[in-house]
Amino acid sequence: MSSNIVWHSHPVDQKTRAEQKFQRPLVIWFTGLSASGKSTIAGALEQILTLQGY
Repeated sequence: MSSNIVWHSHPVDQKTRAEQKFQRPLVIWFTGLSASGKSTIAGALEQILTLQGY
């Protein structure tokens, strides 16, 4: 495995995500410089989409 891949915890846990119905898988790639806020934006987006039922 590449040495520049870093695991990030997610604000929405697997149980909450699994309990939702009618989800459609989706992948969104965030690219940018190190420490530019990609993980922060991804976490915020995940929370918003979860609250909206996605």
